[in-house]
Amino acid sequence: MFLFEDFALDSERRELRARGTMIPIEPQVFDLLVYLIENRDRVVSKDDLIASVWGGRIVSDSTLDSRINAVRKAVGDSGKEQCLIRTSARKGIRFVGEVQEETCPPAADVRAMTDARGADSLPPLVADRPSIAVLRFENLSEDRALDLTATGLAEDIIALLARVPGFFVIARASSFVYSQRPTEIRQVGAELGVRYVVTGSARSSADRVRVTVQLIEAESGNQLWAGRYDVERGDTLDLQDEIARQIMTELEPALTKADLSVIDRRRIDSVDAWSHFRQASGYIAVHGWSEDSVVEALNRLRQAIAVDSNFALARALLALLSAFGANLSLVPDIAAARKDALDEAERAVALDPNASDVLGFAGCAFADLGEHERGVELLRRALALDPSNAQAHVALGASLVRFGRFDEGIRSLQFGMRSSPKDFRLTFWSMILAYALGRAGRLEEALAEASAAARRDGRLYTARVVAAWVLAKLNRKVEARAALAEARRIRPVLSLKEIQRFFGERTAADLGPIWK
Repeated sequence: MFLFEDFALDSERRELRARGTMIPIEPQVFDLLVYLIENRDRVVSKDDLIASVWGGRIVSDSTLDSRINAVRKAVGDSGKEQCLIRTSARKGIRFVGEVQEETCPPAADVRAMTDARGADSLPPLVADRPSIAVLRFENLSEDRALDLTATGLAEDIIALLARVPGFFVIARASSFVYSQRPTEIRQVGAELGVRYVVTGSARSSADRVRVTVQLIEAESGNQLWAGRYDVERGDTLDLQDEIARQIMTELEPALTKADLSVIDRRRIDSVDAWSHFRQASGYIAVHGWSEDSVVEALNRLRQAIAVDSNFALARALLALLSAFGANLSLVPDIAAARKDALDEAERAVALDPNASDVLGFAGCAFADLGEHERGVELLRRALALDPSNAQAHVALGASLVRFGRFDEGIRSLQFGMRSSPKDFRLTFWSMILAYALGRAGRLEEALAEASAAARRDGRLYTARVVAAWVLAKLNRKVEARAALAEARRIRPVLSLKEIQRFFGERTAADLGPIWK
């Protein structure tokens, strides 16, 4: 345990607290902070950091700077006078704060002390966000070599969950204690103060490994979701990261859906900023794109900001939905929505310039409002911080298509969609990909993609607009008129001006002859 200023950093439990309050911090940023504190007796160079924190992999200067800035932000360090982290020109950086070291008891001893003191000493349930503990995965085979893979999978899932905005994830050192003796899920939840527990197992046969995962509500013991994954036996270690990401693509939406139902059961006066945010982000997924759903989502985001004015992610999503609302004519005052989108995007980036999700939402808002260069810059920064940010990949692809860089843009769109195949935004992204394919002249592919998006969501009138546009370009005018009529049935107030605002003048002109 390292104590400095008002902070306590527990390197074993991977927790950073300020005056007893948990500070959210990405795993890599946490590792960087620990390394700086452990080596506070000297200036550490860029090469030192890359070798120790990144394992010698190639890292750009911008990525390294963003992680250092994230460390400064986590510990409230301005980098100016009386700073905790001092920069030495052309040499490196050094942690210069006064540090006390204390030895913490092992997690098992802490649990034993908790048992002895009784339930009154249990940590309170984390109520303001989804709280999760991932237990060590069990090896159900005689193959001892599978232990490493099972443990590694659980560790990878902890690291991936910790990167989801708004999730509270128990550190590995605490959750893995429960592999030492059988413990009921209810007890695990109570002792760790979490609402959800993730368990898993791995079993090998002659040539296959099967991994199963369960998401359990701790208080009731009910299973909320389960997944099963099979891989070739020899590829297990090589595919560990891929398996973990496959699990996450299904686990994260299941967690989000479960938590939305918890939020809906609360009294309105007990709903906090994160709850408002999660309601807003889930509202359009449930109710589709319409005037009512967009206005409701925007109202909930404004409620989140009213509770916490420095909530950068809520401001960034407010910017994105305002931009979409304006372009789709789903807000009462389009000019005001555009101004709100630009203002909130700038404010969000100023509040948290090193958060990938913030930059991804804000960058997309800028690009959709015509600020293409600014949008692409922010989206590239978002991906430098987190290459797995599916939304940023999709938004960047759409922006590149606007620049006429069709092949690169389509690849970015497809990569983003492949990396998050269970995403609730997937149908909307599919519609954008269809339009990109059409712009690139790949009309049959575009029609197939637009038709698939229309089948998946009967309310997505924009997919019908894209299908009508592609059919018109293929000179299949009867089918084009039918697709356009379906779009206008879903959205009776649809106009060519609205199509021009969202898809551009060329698309509106192509649809003009068949409009009536």
